[in-house]
Amino acid sequence: MICPVCNGESFSTWGNAEEYAIVACTACGLGITSPFPSGKDILASNQATYQVEQRVQTYLSRRRYFEKRYRKYLSNIKLFKQAERLLDVGCNIGLFLNVAREEGFSVTGVEVNRACAEYARNAFHLEIFSDYLEQIPFDDHGFDVITLFDVLEHVPDIHAFLASIERVLKPGGLLVVQSPNIRSLMATLTRGKWSWLSPPDHLYHFSPDSLTMLLRSHGFNVKKLRTWEPAKDFSDNLITANISNPMLRRFLLMGNALTRLFTLPVIMTQGLWWRQQRGALLELYAVKRQEDNLS
Repeated sequence: MICPVCNGESFSTWGNAEEYAIVACTACGLGITSPFPSGKDILASNQATYQVEQRVQTYLSRRRYFEKRYRKYLSNIKLFKQAERLLDVGCNIGLFLNVAREEGFSVTGVEVNRACAEYARNAFHLEIFSDYLEQIPFDDHGFDVITLFDVLEHVPDIHAFLASIERVLKPGGLLVVQSPNIRSLMATLTRGKWSWLSPPDHLYHFSPDSLTMLLRSHGFNVKKLRTWEPAKDFSDNLITANISNPMLRRFLLMGNALTRLFTLPVIMTQGLWWRQQRGALLELYAVKRQEDNLS
C-alpha cells in the first residue's frame, strides 16, 4: 500500500470498525479503510445510507439549524469571494444551494444520488447534474467557488477528482472542504466506535496535515483551516461508544434534561481542543494558485 497523499509506505493500525481496519500513514496521518472497498461495495453502501426519504427528514426537520450553519459558511466564503458562480459537489437535497442562491450566488449542483438530485430540482428549482464530476462537460475555469461538504472522504480516486476540480475552478477561485478529522478528540476517545468512520462509505480519513498536503499538491494555497463539531454530536458519540445497555443508551440520546446536562461541559470546553485542531470536523478554505505560479 502506498499513501495517495505523501507516497509513504509505512502504516499502523489506527482502529477497527466492523470488518474493516483503519490504517494510518505514519508520515502524513491519512487514514485509509482496509481492505479498500470495491466499487460494488461503495455503491451498495451509498444506496443504503443515503435514501432520499431519510435525507429529507434529517435536513428539513432541522431546517432552521442547517440554514443558519450554511449562512455562516457563506459569510466565510464572502471573505474571499463575493456572490459569484458557485458549484456544490455532493449537494444532497439542495438545501445549501438554495441558501447560497438567496445570498446572491449563481448556483449549480452535482449529486450522484439521483433521487436526492431529483428532489432538489423539484423542491428548490435548482440546476443539478446527476453524474460524477469527472464525466460532466463543464467549461474550463467556469466557477468562482466550489464547495465539498462531506464529499472527499467518499471518493475512490482523489487525484482524478481533484484534477477535475482544478479544471473547472478559475485561477484564484475558492475551494471549500469539510471532512471528518481523524485526529480529533472525538475520534481518539471512541476509536473504532467513532460514528463518523462509516466504512465502507468513508474510504479516507483526513487529518489537518494530510488534507492540507493533498490540496497543496493540486495547486491550492490553504488560507483558513478550523476544526469544530456540534456539542450534541460529541456527547452522543461518547454515549453510543461507551454505554452498552440499549435502553439506557436510548434514554440518554433522547435529548432530555439529563442529556443536556451531560452536553453542557462539552459546550464549555470545546474551544480548548478546537484550538489544537482536534475538533471532529475539518473546515478548510483554499485558493487555487494562478496558472503562472503553480510551483
